[in-house]
Amino acid sequence: MKMIFAYDSLRDFFQHLKKLGPTELFKDWDGSKCFLLRHDVDFDIGPAYELAKIEAQEGVRSTFFILTTCRTYNVLQADNRERLRNITRLGHEVGLHFDPTLYGKADLQDAVEKETEVLSFALGKKVRSISLHNPSIHNQYPLFDGYVNAYDPSLFSDENYISDSCYSFRNKDPFEFVKGINKQMVQILLHPIHYSNQGDGYKGVIIRSLERHMNEVHEEFLSNHTYREEIEGDLVNAFRRDSK
Repeated sequence: MKMIFAYDSLRDFFQHLKKLGPTELFKDWDGSKCFLLRHDVDFDIGPAYELAKIEAQEGVRSTFFILTTCRTYNVLQADNRERLRNITRLGHEVGLHFDPTLYGKADLQDAVEKETEVLSFALGKKVRSISLHNPSIHNQYPLFDGYVNAYDPSLFSDENYISDSCYSFRNKDPFEFVKGINKQMVQILLHPIHYSNQGDGYKGVIIRSLERHMNEVHEEFLSNHTYREEIEGDLVNAFRRDSK
């Protein structure tokens, strides 16, 4: 079974897809046979933007689902806002990654409207598609009026859906699975944080993501003269030095 967590292998996979059928955005799906390529962005927008550029180079389109409730990124922060807008400029879609467990017994449709308003403001265009965050864990699969939902029964079943969740395709060979487009639409979920130049696994990609976050914090604090005097070099190296 050929895995695709290194960028070069992922490019091979995208070329394989193109030979089998078109990739479509969730907001544009009309019921035809195609690949709905999807990315849930759970931790870091940076790898999502890198993946969006690779996909544009390889001639495939995808939908990136973004949390407005993420612990580790803010969609309204200037750099992230620009990354998200650039993702759409590359021909991709940005949708809402929604966690219903945050709202208890509240009106989930109202919560979705409020979150999409925030994300639409960040994007400068209306959000039209939704995917749910960790639905297999909390066993909640709500649908919402006015939005394409990645977990709508017409889009989601064991026969037409493959995911790399937990850094595993669960004994499914992605190259073989996507040949099922001969029978029906195929939905493919790839988490951007899983992919890197070498396909390093969780330890490598998470460490690099945390280092990116630390360096962004470092850049913010450089205007503080006391901080500049205390830190020698960049924050990542200072952290490594002080933790020895």
